[in-house]
Amino acid sequence: MKRYEALAADIAASIESGTLKAGDKLPSVRQLRASRKASPATVFEAYALLEARGLIESRPRSGHYVSRPARAMPAEPLPHPAPDGEPRAVQVADMIYGILQAAASHDVVPLGSAFPSPFLFPLQRLGRALAASATRMDPWSTVESLTPGHLELRRQIALRYLLDGVRADPDDIIVTNGAMEALNLSLAATCKPGDAVAVESPCFYACLQALERFGLRAVEVATDPRTGMDLDALESAIARHKPSAVWVIRTSRIRWGVRWTRRRSARWSNWSRATSCH
Repeated sequence: MKRYEALAADIAASIESGTLKAGDKLPSVRQLRASRKASPATVFEAYALLEARGLIESRPRSGHYVSRPARAMPAEPLPHPAPDGEPRAVQVADMIYGILQAAASHDVVPLGSAFPSPFLFPLQRLGRALAASATRMDPWSTVESLTPGHLELRRQIALRYLLDGVRADPDDIIVTNGAMEALNLSLAATCKPGDAVAVESPCFYACLQALERFGLRAVEVATDPRTGMDLDALESAIARHKPSAVWVIRTSRIRWGVRWTRRRSARWSNWSRATSCH
C-alpha cells in the first residue's frame, strides 16, 4: 500500500467510525503534511482518492470537508447480455452526427453527450481575461507550444509521472489537443485498416467514431460499471482475435468508481509484454 493510500485509509476509517462527522472540516494540506511527515503530493493524492469515493468534498477557498450522506440511489439496472466478442466493422457516424446535431436544439437537454449548458460559461469574464492576457503575451509563445508541446510543460508532466514511480523523459512526452487527439494518434501508430481493437461494452461513442474513421473492427468485451472490463473475457478476446490495441477509459487509479488494484494493473502489464496488443 502506497503512502497516500494508507493516509486515505486512515481518514476513511475515522469517517466510518464516526470520529469525523458529516460537515467536519479536515486538516489543511499543510497541517496534514506536518503531522504525518508526508509530502504535499501524498496529501493531495489521498484527498483526491477520498473525493473520488464520495467521502469528502472540496470547497473553493475553504478546504476539504466530510461529505454529507448521499440520498439513496435507485437500484442498479440488470446487466445487459454479454457481447459475443466477434470482430465487427463499425458504422455509427450518421447516428452520432444526428445526436450531436440535436444537442444544438434549444429544446433538448443533451444527456447523451458531454456538453454543459452554454449558460454555465462566464463569457464576459472569459472575454476580459483573454483580452488582458493577450496584451501581456510573449509573441514567441504562439509557436513555442506547437507539437510536441511546450518544453517546460513537458518537464512538469515528467516530474508528475516521477511521483507515481514512472521515469519519463520530456522528449518522450507529446502534448495533444485533448484526449481524443492522443487516442487517435495512438490508433494510427499501432493499427492498420482491418485490424481488430478490443473495446468496452458499452463504450464511449467517440471511440466508435475513431474506429470507423481508421477502418478498424471492434471486438466488444463485457464491462461492468463497478468492476470494469471483464479481464477473463478480454484475455479470451486477445487469444482468439489478437487485437492490435485495447481501448479502455481509465485514469491512473480511479475509473468510474472502479478501483484499479495492483493485481488488475499487473494483468494489463503482462498482456502488453506477452502480446503485440497495445
